[in-house]
Amino acid sequence: MPVGYYVVLIMIKRTIFAFGICMVIFTCVSFPTFAQQKISLLNGKVLNVESYSIGEMFVNYKLSGDSPKKLRLVDKYDVFSVINVENKEEVLYKPADSLDFTIDQARIYLEGERAATKHFDKSGSSISSVYVGAASGVFGFYSIPLPFIYSMALGRKNPKQLPDEFKSYENNEAFRLGFNREARSIKFKQSLKFGYVSLGISLTMLVFLTK
Repeated sequence: MPVGYYVVLIMIKRTIFAFGICMVIFTCVSFPTFAQQKISLLNGKVLNVESYSIGEMFVNYKLSGDSPKKLRLVDKYDVFSVINVENKEEVLYKPADSLDFTIDQARIYLEGERAATKHFDKSGSSISSVYVGAASGVFGFYSIPLPFIYSMALGRKNPKQLPDEFKSYENNEAFRLGFNREARSIKFKQSLKFGYVSLGISLTMLVFLTK
């Protein structure tokens, strides 16, 4: 066979060998990046942390980029579970009595809260609050508490139904409780924000028109 054939064959073998070495290095270096530790809170939020330690009363943790001296704390009783670098979960939640959720029920409750955070349609409360805030402006100084009162009333109402993708949970009490609690909180915050923004604009226009 021609000499050129052997040269090409050697080059191919070296390329494959170098590629294999690179893949091994990439896997070893990159793996810790994906081994994200997590703290799952009972309010449905998940903290992606760089490290954590569990104390008697608090869970101490650090976020990526924190200085070595910076210490963050979360009450241990506000934590459902933690996930370590090996992706193993340690559940910290413990039912206080027979009236509390079981661990499985609490897990479903948290799923309901997260589902509401991602999928609850908050546009209706925002639009209605804009109208209420704008209309309240005609009362001048006395209009200040009106958006808050409206937000409180709006935040007491549960959603009439779950989004279509969660219809299978329609009769699951734990999921509905979690979804409804978070949805009410979202409605209150949205209503408060848009109500007072609208009221501020309304009062500003009223001042200019009465000059």
